[in-house]
Amino acid sequence: MPYAVAAAFFVPSRWVRLGALAVLAAAVAYGGFVGPAQARQRQHQAEVARYREHPELLYLGAAPPGMQVSRAEAGPASFNVDYRPVREGYESGYVGLTMRSAFTPPPRCPEPAEKGATCTVDTHGEMLTVHAFPDGTRAVTLIRRHGNVEAEVTSQTLDETGLRRVLNTLHPLSHTELEALMREKKIDRRI
Repeated sequence: MPYAVAAAFFVPSRWVRLGALAVLAAAVAYGGFVGPAQARQRQHQAEVARYREHPELLYLGAAPPGMQVSRAEAGPASFNVDYRPVREGYESGYVGLTMRSAFTPPPRCPEPAEKGATCTVDTHGEMLTVHAFPDGTRAVTLIRRHGNVEAEVTSQTLDETGLRRVLNTLHPLSHTELEALMREKKIDRRI
């Protein structure tokens, strides 16, 4: 095909030369614009597919009031989401959500109990741990089974009620949410 277009430039007919020029312009447009755009689209689809390798782990909870997703990390056995204040730098706070494969037995409180920590497991298998620090702050961790995965949410700024709200709003990561995280460069893959 390229030889035919090149040979057409040497034909005495003006219409054949104009046709060859049009074909050449179309080839340049396709190679310069359409081809790379398709390559970017295929690359983006492959990246989405890599994030979706373990869909059973890709869950997101509603961000606590005044917070937003600041970072997410997808790995082969877990999915981590960090929530930080919308006005970071002016407000402090952190909530961490971890979804992991439930290969472990149901949550149990450690024996003997850790110093400065209280732990309870309710009848549904939900475990609440509160670590009290010497400076008066507390770290609250809530672990719950969610289908075939285990959800753990922890914070030093939210109380048990706030953490339960995050767990109660767990939902599979939608395509729109994944696209937004990718566009804002808030999601990474861990190998």
